[in-house]
Parts: sequence; structure tokens; C-alpha cells
Amino acid sequence: MASVLTRNRWRNWGRNQVCAPIAVEQPASTLEVVEAVQRATAAGQPVKVVGSGHSFTDVACTDGRLVQLDGLDRVVAMDREAGTVTVEGGIPLWKLNEELAERGLALANLGDIDRQTITGATATGTHGAGARFGGLATFIAGMQIVPADGHVLRCSADEEPEVFACARVGLGALGIITEVTLRVVPAFRLSSLEQPTTFDALLDEFDQIVDRNEHVDCYWWPHSEVATVKVNNRTDDPVRRKPPYRAWRDDVLLSNYLFGALCALGRLRSSSVPDLMRTTASSLGKSRKTDESYRVFCSPRLVRFVEMEYAVPRADVGAALRGIRDVIERDRLPVDFPVELRTAAADDIPLSTANGRDTAYLAVHLSAGREYEPYFRAVEQVMDGLDGRPHWGKMHFQSAATLAPRYPEWDRFQSVRAKLDPDGRFANAYLERVLGPVGG
Repeated sequence: MASVLTRNRWRNWGRNQVCAPIAVEQPASTLEVVEAVQRATAAGQPVKVVGSGHSFTDVACTDGRLVQLDGLDRVVAMDREAGTVTVEGGIPLWKLNEELAERGLALANLGDIDRQTITGATATGTHGAGARFGGLATFIAGMQIVPADGHVLRCSADEEPEVFACARVGLGALGIITEVTLRVVPAFRLSSLEQPTTFDALLDEFDQIVDRNEHVDCYWWPHSEVATVKVNNRTDDPVRRKPPYRAWRDDVLLSNYLFGALCALGRLRSSSVPDLMRTTASSLGKSRKTDESYRVFCSPRLVRFVEMEYAVPRADVGAALRGIRDVIERDRLPVDFPVELRTAAADDIPLSTANGRDTAYLAVHLSAGREYEPYFRAVEQVMDGLDGRPHWGKMHFQSAATLAPRYPEWDRFQSVRAKLDPDGRFANAYLERVLGPVGG
């Protein structure tokens, strides 16, 4: 699950974003990042950093210099007393999880995909599931950034606190993050239970389910009344995994290859999608396992898709999900992926989608190659009516004019951006659209 670079033509994992940078930089140290930024400045070129390419927007695209941080993927330091680990900005989550596990440590929460780099995930506001947990950016205790003037800036709650407040979810607009210090916890196991329910029961019981469990991840299967609820809770029970063949059958063969084949069939004959989804939904059963936390949080994703996700106030979750169902039924849309529903705690990061409010996240997907715009635009209209905030790394059609009123600390971020990148060195078409021009 990685991006592709061929002769300076870069393409993201979802295959829906392509750019042709004039040059590609692959630094292996902070000093080489500084030199890359200085070269861009000397040439008067924009510069953008790219992680694993798992964003569905063009947040990383550029016709200037593209900086890949694959060579900055090491653990730098560990402070057990403080409960922190410092890592280089290009380390992917899967590698970070393994490095932490070897040291008896873990991140307190994760999303269900682990292919992103740590700084790519935090910069776009990536989150996991759990009403008492913030997004990944809330685990950041310190950062090392190379802004447009090419020096190395360190920030934390005590050092350059205004930069720190904004850079945790910075969209790549403030500089290149070369190191990040994360709060970690002792390694723990999770007991996971996934089972089907109904659409109505999910919404009727949603608050109770979320409040009684640490991590809750729900899906509704369009064209059906079937929903699934997955709850993960900390446990001292021993690891209990599926036998290898069953794990491969359930998590790879059925959940990926067979589901991918059904999506391909649906693309050939859209009229078959509702029946295919109902058939898939009716086959879902109860599943249990107990394992190390990162092995439970994260799952393989082999079927390519495009995605849009919106954050709404948690109290509006019912209106949001019913609105999505109404859109699908009204417009007779052949939706071939389930709708995902999660929650997160409020935080204080200016451009976090959970800034200032307990949040419900609703993610809509379509398999790669299917026309997504009619579905996504219709869903976005529903979310607009609920003060929805789009995930920065997933498809949406908003602009700075429509987004600014939804973020109480919008101007605070823009002030830091103007200070760190006054000439728009890190700007691109996406940032011009969603943030506007620097100083604008």
C-alpha cells in the first residue's frame, strides 16, 4: 500500500492523484532536508513533502520539488520516565508499531490502516476510534521542523508553543517535519468482538455502545439493513488468534480478494451492486480475537478505493448516517463499500477536525475506478448542514471560504503559516484551495 514514483511522475495509492515534479529529493538526514529546502528557495520553486501517498486529496502534489522521507525512518530516542519516543518523520506506522512493541510500548490508539508515515498521518488529522481518545496528533509532545527559511526549528508546549499548537495538524503548509516526539504507553492487549446488528439498532444503541467500550468501529452496508459493530477493550487475557489458515481466509481471501472481485463485478454491471452488497452483508457473523493492540487496531487493505470522511458533532451522528442512506436511496447510487462510523474526543489543535467538540466520523468509500463525484458531492451536502469538517487527506470539495467559519481558531493557524512560510514555498493547488493564499 504505497505511492508510485516513475521518472518523476508520482501517483498516490488510490490512483486518483498524479503529479509531475520537476525534481525528486530523497534526503536521509535533517541536514539533507535543509539543503533540499534551500535548493528550492534558490531556484524559486515550490517544495512539497510526501509520505506513503495514502491521502486521496492532492495535498502532496506539486510541479516543483517533491521530498520523499523514506530515508528518515529511524527511532531516535526513548525516554521511559517521560513516556515518550522520538522518531524520524518518515517512519511508517507499521514499522513504528513494531519498534515500539520490541521496547514494550505502544501508541494508545490507532486507525485501521498502518501504511501511512507518522507525520503524514498526523499532518492530515488521521484518527482512530474511541470517544475518550484524540487523533494521532494529540499524542505529539514535540516536533522538529524545517520551515521555508531553511533552519531547524524545535517546538513543544514550552518551546515555540504557538508553532507547536498549529503544526501538529499542519497539512504540510508550515514546513517539513523531520522528527516527532510521541507520548506512548506500556504495550497492551485488546479483546475484540465484531458482530452484526441492524441499521436502526446501531443508531438507537450507539451512545451506549460508545460509552461502554474503549474503541468502537461500526459499518453500515448500503442497500441493506445490516450494520456491524466492532468493540475493542483492554484485557489481561492471553493472546487468542485465529489459526493461520482461518486468519488468511477471513482477513485476506474473503475481506480483500473476494470483496475486490465483487467490486469489480459491480463496476462491470452497476445494477448488480445492491444485490451483491445485500449478499455480502447477510454472510457476516460474529468474530472474536485477543492480540497485541496494534494487531487488533490495524487490518490489511488490499482493495483499492477512494474515500471521503466528515467529522460532525457527536450528537448529530444519527442525522448524518440517515442522511447518507437517504442520498443513496434517493439517487439510486450503486455504492459498493460500507459506510464507516467512529468517534473521537475533542482536542485543542486549530485545524483538527475534532477541535473543540466531541466528534463522530462518517467515512464513505467507492472502489477505485468507479465514478465517485455524484455520491461524494451529495453526501457532502448532508454534512454541510451539520457543520461538517472534511478529513484533510480524503476527498472533499470545500474551499477556504467554506471551511474558515467551521474552525474557531482558523486565523491562529493562518498567522503561524504567514510567519513560517511567508512566500508560499510549501503551497500547492490543494492548499491554495483549502487555506487560501498565504496572508490572505
